[in-house]
Amino acid sequence: MRRLALVAAFLVGCSSSSAPAPEELPAAGDLSADDESGDAYDPYDPIGKADGYQLPKGPVKFTTACDKGDRMVVAAVGDVLLHGGLQQQATTAENRFRSLWSDVEGLLKRADLTYANLEGPTASGVDSSGKAVKDPGFKFDGTVYTSYPQFNYHPFLVDDLLTTGVDVVSTANNHALDRRWLGVDKTIGVLDAAGMAHTGTQASDALGGRWHTVTESAGFRLAWLSCTYATNGIPDTKKQVLNCTTQATEIETMVSELAADSTLDAVIVTPHWGTEYSANPASPEIKLGHRWLEAGATAIIGSHPHVLQPWEKYVTKDGRETFAIYSLGNFVSGQSQLARRSTLLLYMGLTRGEDGKVRINGVRYVPLCMTKQAGRLGVAPVDAVSGLQESRALTVKMFGLWNLMTPTEDLVTTPQCDPDWTPPAK
Repeated sequence: MRRLALVAAFLVGCSSSSAPAPEELPAAGDLSADDESGDAYDPYDPIGKADGYQLPKGPVKFTTACDKGDRMVVAAVGDVLLHGGLQQQATTAENRFRSLWSDVEGLLKRADLTYANLEGPTASGVDSSGKAVKDPGFKFDGTVYTSYPQFNYHPFLVDDLLTTGVDVVSTANNHALDRRWLGVDKTIGVLDAAGMAHTGTQASDALGGRWHTVTESAGFRLAWLSCTYATNGIPDTKKQVLNCTTQATEIETMVSELAADSTLDAVIVTPHWGTEYSANPASPEIKLGHRWLEAGATAIIGSHPHVLQPWEKYVTKDGRETFAIYSLGNFVSGQSQLARRSTLLLYMGLTRGEDGKVRINGVRYVPLCMTKQAGRLGVAPVDAVSGLQESRALTVKMFGLWNLMTPTEDLVTTPQCDPDWTPPAK
């Protein structure tokens, strides 16, 4: 495979078109509710709550699934949102931050390319006011390295994500400016030094450059473009963060230009948007996602709500079968409510057909849950750990059985092409 260059209170297991007006998306606000406490949750409504828009129901299938051609698999996970207990665990664990996801590391590495949302800076020696201070080293000190409401993680996190198999991250989210402009610069410096592809923010000495990044794996060149709805009321004084709302038309143009680039095989947009703790995407996000898909994007992979939101196959006016998942929820976090711990690993297959065009051949998902085992906090596949039935039921209710994949299955995004395959019964 080619690689580019909870706290103690945690429960044991999880069981117990025309452009829309910018103001249609959620307002920036002064502070998100990304703390560890709280049990607010707007549960998934299969009838649909998106202001009249009905998301398609049933299995997500693609008509060219079994076409011959070169193939690759993209994996994607949600928010890397490290509250204090998780950062403290990393400082004492032999495998550092990898201790948080060691149970799914093998599943991440199976894909040709893996994406995650890096929700917070990795800025050494910067306090919450954006001032340069003495760095404490690899220690959760509460001054440089902090939790909610302004996150900052030790740069070892980037190395550990890379070692795990993560190849590309989004840096555009509501915590992007938690260490102000200097934090953006330092985070980009860490990512560049490690060889981690990233999208959504720009260094202060590179303003006006491209917002997207390009990954190359398995012979496929993919463009990634990230944006965020806001930065928690922290002013973006140097215009370093791409905004999904105020720059929606600009993003549409970028997507169109990238889609027209013959050296690129696909465009994937990763917006940070939506209503926190709601499992139901709102129509402004759906309309905006469709708009970017119509502009040429192949897929939309959303984040921010900290809970899962549904997916859909969307057929564009020119007949392309595209894909959107409106929120991947948290990948790892210290949030303790069931829906905030329940998540998934997405696999999306791509095929380059005989005509040279790249199309999605299929999507599958592995249900995951943030849990505590043998005193260690971490995310695990629900079908590999006992006692996670409630989490599994929550995820399967939203995404169904047809696209479900167990952690022990071979990685195949088009199992229906095997005449002997039958979908899971439960």
